[in-house]
Amino acid sequence: MRLCPAFFDCAESALLVDFGPRFDRRLSLSILQLSKVLEASMLQGLKESIPALTSLTVLYDPLELPRGRIVGKIERLCDGAGDSADCGRIWEIPVVYGGDGGPDLEEVARRAGLSQEEATALHAGQDYHVYMLGFLPGFAYLGDLPKKLETPRRATPRASVPAGSVAIAARLTAIYPLESPGGWHVIGYTPVMPWDLKRRKEPLFQAGDRVCFKPVEAAEAKEIERLMAEGWTPPCREAS
Repeated sequence: MRLCPAFFDCAESALLVDFGPRFDRRLSLSILQLSKVLEASMLQGLKESIPALTSLTVLYDPLELPRGRIVGKIERLCDGAGDSADCGRIWEIPVVYGGDGGPDLEEVARRAGLSQEEATALHAGQDYHVYMLGFLPGFAYLGDLPKKLETPRRATPRASVPAGSVAIAARLTAIYPLESPGGWHVIGYTPVMPWDLKRRKEPLFQAGDRVCFKPVEAAEAKEIERLMAEGWTPPCREAS
């Protein structure tokens, strides 16, 4: 797809490359490919590029890399950009839906005109693209939800959402990697923690990965939690 960015300065050493107000998987894949190619170019003075839903933040040293040069490089890459394919890893994440760990599933299902079982099957019936990480360490914004499950954020956020909570808001779903306040609707929980400094240096998910959810019973989740304490990692495969 053709990329038409606008450029905004973030202080003197960062550039926000903005691609408009709307996000979708096709645009995200193009932004991720742009980030990958830009970093592979090894431009002297280029420090890092950070993809988001509809933008790319580029960090650079203006004493080594003039703004005009980095803008020109990005414009040329955008002019030559084509459609990008899914190429990240595919994760299978177990989820216990509803009950005490998913207190909002009943309301989400009711709004959608579904039973809780139907809402669970709908949420777990497709894979989700990791658009970006943010808000908390390892918090991956996953999309897109099935239309029937699209739900506005809670009118009143919770003061505390447990780590491992699986939640939805608007077109997105996510796993809370840490206990924190949150305004998303919690529909289940997983024993798989996306952020665990005791076991890994990096978050479990990276932008461009895909995540699919597998409904499990509480007893199976408890066993998976035990296995994870012993070093088990959830199933993952490379995209074909």
